[in-house]
Amino acid sequence: MSVETTEAAFTVTDTAIPAGWTYGGFWRRALAAIIDGLILFVLSLTLAVLFGYPLAPPPPETIDLAALTPPTAVFVNIALYLGYHTLFVASRMRATPGKRFMNLVVGRPDGAPVSPALAFARIGVQELISLPLVLLQPLGKASPLLYGGVALIVCVAILVNYLMVAFTDQKTAGHDRICGTRVFHRPDESV
Repeated sequence: MSVETTEAAFTVTDTAIPAGWTYGGFWRRALAAIIDGLILFVLSLTLAVLFGYPLAPPPPETIDLAALTPPTAVFVNIALYLGYHTLFVASRMRATPGKRFMNLVVGRPDGAPVSPALAFARIGVQELISLPLVLLQPLGKASPLLYGGVALIVCVAILVNYLMVAFTDQKTAGHDRICGTRVFHRPDESV
């Protein structure tokens, strides 16, 4: 009597996305990002006016390099940005207002909703790319060559991250690939 054993081959396959959905393309996502940027700008400006903190670092002649700390606005804006994206993407909307306006939703590769932790990780990866630029902003005028070099490197990294959307088959940016998420364009009647 012979016993045949079969080993299941491990293959990674993409699961089917919901009917009628497609991957969110570059221009649609770019317009959504502009809308979200405008909303975040208004929110940031409103908070700055309400709580009276400066939106920009002091002029370079008043900077004490030994006691230099990032301004309150940096921390508030990072928290606002992370909270905005995390709460909206993990909510029933499954998208920020800009993405929702453009009929986009963020999900797992099969279209399932993302958890709050995954939504936070997704936006956190984007924020980490620009963190050196944010942290070195007060040195921009004090050391323009250093800041310019860092800014160039960061801008190239951000550009590559977003341009991936235009050239990948599932329209994934770098942060989508790292976190295992997708941005879908959905018909108006779904979700």
